[in-house]
Amino acid sequence: MLLYPMQVMFDKKVIDYYKSIESRLTYFCLKGIKHFGYFPQGHEDISVASAQRLMIEKVFNKLELKSDFILDAGCGEGETICYLANKFNIKGVGIDILDFNIRRANKKKIKFGISNQVKFQVMDYADTNFGDQTFDAIITMESLVHTPDYKKALKEFHRILKPGGKWGLLEYTIAPVDKFPLDLRPLMNIIIQRSGMHSLPYFLHGKLTEILKDSRFSVVSEENVTANVVPMFRKTYPWVCLPYKLVKTLKLQKHFVNIVSAAEGFLNFIPFDLWRENIIIGQKI
Repeated sequence: MLLYPMQVMFDKKVIDYYKSIESRLTYFCLKGIKHFGYFPQGHEDISVASAQRLMIEKVFNKLELKSDFILDAGCGEGETICYLANKFNIKGVGIDILDFNIRRANKKKIKFGISNQVKFQVMDYADTNFGDQTFDAIITMESLVHTPDYKKALKEFHRILKPGGKWGLLEYTIAPVDKFPLDLRPLMNIIIQRSGMHSLPYFLHGKLTEILKDSRFSVVSEENVTANVVPMFRKTYPWVCLPYKLVKTLKLQKHFVNIVSAAEGFLNFIPFDLWRENIIIGQKI
């Protein structure tokens, strides 16, 4: 049973979500980085930005690449591929369906001084114009969840990866709907619908590896890193606690999904294992 059925349409909900005032303010505060951070045990006091870059490094290091032409699929403002190019001297391409993300990414690569290493394009990663066997690796940082058709996206990833190419996947999974308390089901539906996370209902705990295998990827490794992102929720909760109470009182949850996600993630989704953050490395078969 799905919380929210898949939509086979262009990602208008995703575009609307990222163009919303709330999302623009949220990601402005996060300096344009659109994924959770990794806080090593014993170092929970590091900054959010440092933790976000550690998450990039963790995914990259798990790929164990011998060659390094990388696609950042759903690149946002380009932080992942720019950071990797600057620190590890890789070359790559970032693609995103949001034109304003690509404009910012192009400015960022100039700031990093890596214009010759990285290119950015407006493109749907489920329907690219790249040739067969183009990339050594693909990275998706909490972006696969937004595709309206994850099977189509995985088929495209398989096509454009070189033989033996790897895919580094940072992604959410959720518990089956019958594990959600009745009062939390409408909230999760709101989050899924309003943020355009079309594929999340299919990404159940323990199922992502099956999805990869069904799409002709072997699973090299899988790690549940939820405990390592909890400090980010803990740092965020004091800022959203009072606004969330107001949002609930006025029944405005559908207009403030980031506040809802941050508050409910800290209070319920993580403590009751309803939501997880995962790093999975797949390899093209």
